[in-house]
Amino acid sequence: MPSPSSRPPRVTGLPACFFRVIQAKAVLLAAGGGPTMYLYHTPSGDKACDGMAMALRAGLALRDMEMVQFHPTGLMAGPDTRMTGTVLEEGLRGAGGWLLNGAGARFMTDYHAHGERATRDIVSRAIFAEMRAGRTSPLGGVFVEMKHLGPDEVRRQFKGMVERCADCGFDLAGGRVEVVPTAHYMMGGVVFEPDGTTALPGLYLAGEDAGGVHGANRLGGNGVANSTVFGGIAGDSMAAFAAKEGALREPDPEAIEAAVARCRRPFAQAPGDLNGLRERLAQLMWDDVGILRDRAGLQRAIAALEDLAAELEETGIPDSQPAFNLTWHDWLNLDSQILVSRAIARAALAREDSRGAHFREDFPDAGDAEKSAYTVVRQAEDGLEVSQQPVAFTIVRPGESLIEGEAGAPPGAEQEQTA
Repeated sequence: MPSPSSRPPRVTGLPACFFRVIQAKAVLLAAGGGPTMYLYHTPSGDKACDGMAMALRAGLALRDMEMVQFHPTGLMAGPDTRMTGTVLEEGLRGAGGWLLNGAGARFMTDYHAHGERATRDIVSRAIFAEMRAGRTSPLGGVFVEMKHLGPDEVRRQFKGMVERCADCGFDLAGGRVEVVPTAHYMMGGVVFEPDGTTALPGLYLAGEDAGGVHGANRLGGNGVANSTVFGGIAGDSMAAFAAKEGALREPDPEAIEAAVARCRRPFAQAPGDLNGLRERLAQLMWDDVGILRDRAGLQRAIAALEDLAAELEETGIPDSQPAFNLTWHDWLNLDSQILVSRAIARAALAREDSRGAHFREDFPDAGDAEKSAYTVVRQAEDGLEVSQQPVAFTIVRPGESLIEGEAGAPPGAEQEQTA
């Protein structure tokens, strides 16, 4: 522990609580994404996109925020358990599992020739379409069925999934399990460079907070690779920066006081229905900024999100003691969730095509790949601003591939690889 004289300054003002200013030569922003603003989601409920929200407030830009990936098969265990939304792995469908609507009929081949083995975005859209048409299971989703593969084989091959379902009262090996698409991963995030640097000197990015790594969609398993690879790169860059030009800068008192005042705001307001605000956020994001989008729904969501943000500003918390105050944490989390939700909705409205995880029913075509652009969201004085930047094709162009023998490989690629 440092001696009292060497400890960072405290910012006091709340009983039994203080704010501490921590100085560093370099900082890594790796708070994780976590689209927990949706009605059904896979991440832990304590994730709130805080990193992206902090970056926006600090003046940094976010990119690709409309690209929210939904996993097709989240467990549907009812409204009163956090198990709802947790993932049932894609290997179930890959092994030959069936998706059935509420009438017990397979439906995936009505939407794609690959059936249940189509990509995540296609399967999620198909399930959502069945739900919207009213062809649902008792809890409002659809069924996954594995018993035709042999219950013993299912238990052997998917032991963990069988046990997860059994914990919630479902028999995956011999019966049917209700599932629903669940918000899983955010391809969008803070604009950064390949070495982990950002527009703010000394601030570095890695993991789901970082935007642009996966383009418009993400392959399974690449989330861990993202954190591992860019975490290592950022660590090397930070060490080099700290050794060469890093310094402990003098804190900005005005910025500190503004941050403290924002955190303390809910203690100064009359208590309100924080949980009701959170439930409204989850429902409107699922209905209007979810798997299937259109202009009317997005405009409706943008207006509703502005209202929610204003209501939260006037909503306080009942307990005036900050120590161990989880309701205070909930307020701060909801503040971040609403801000990032606004960025998602505005980016989705700006993108008038359908790419990867983003699907506009009023603009279902992907558009001209040669004119591809990505969205950029910034915090301005009067709200969020959205622009589009052209994609720089520095490695391959649309229709090309670097895989040997694959259609679209650049001329001469096979000769170069065999030389």
